[in-house]
Amino acid sequence: MLKGTIIESGYYKILETFIVPRLMEWKLTPDTITIGGLLLSMLAGLAFAFLPLLGGFLTLLAGLLDTLDGSLARATGQSRKFGAFLDSVIDRYTEFIIYLGIWFYFYRGDDRTPYSLLILLILFGSLMVSYTRARAEGLGERCLGGAFQRGERIVLLGAAGILNPLVNLFAAGLAAAWAMNLALKSALVLLAFGTNLTALWRFLHVLNQLRKKA
Repeated sequence: MLKGTIIESGYYKILETFIVPRLMEWKLTPDTITIGGLLLSMLAGLAFAFLPLLGGFLTLLAGLLDTLDGSLARATGQSRKFGAFLDSVIDRYTEFIIYLGIWFYFYRGDDRTPYSLLILLILFGSLMVSYTRARAEGLGERCLGGAFQRGERIVLLGAAGILNPLVNLFAAGLAAAWAMNLALKSALVLLAFGTNLTALWRFLHVLNQLRKKA
């Protein structure tokens, strides 16, 4: 959704101006940043299982590293197929680990079946969002559209984790049991529908483009 927008360009401008030069001074490599993002995601998944507030912060930080590795690679002329492949594969693992932590959080609270199903739908949708892009680009077609790409998913998860304890405090004060964990639950519902709709939109878009060229 934010691809090609002024928000995206402004965000990367900030990274390239204030953060990337520091990373270059410290002689860090893009692959090191990628591995660091994986380790942070593992901590985020563990934190989500017990303390969603910390899980949300760590998820946003991991998302920052996920964008920094590419910026650093471009700034240092280290853009390579090896790094791009490593980053793409690790991205899938990082998301899975975070969702596993969220699943365990609900498992501990006996909210097992509905949220297990939602997380399965999200994982499938996220996989298909990535697959449709990879398959389209393999056929020579650009496929970057959709509102629930990886960046948006990470921001939504991070924000939900941070807001969840605040929502729970409010719900406890009103004795509104139905509102407990509402921030996380709402994010999961949005992601379950949004990722699959994004994958479907990409599928139809690429089919239409290929049909025009047939």
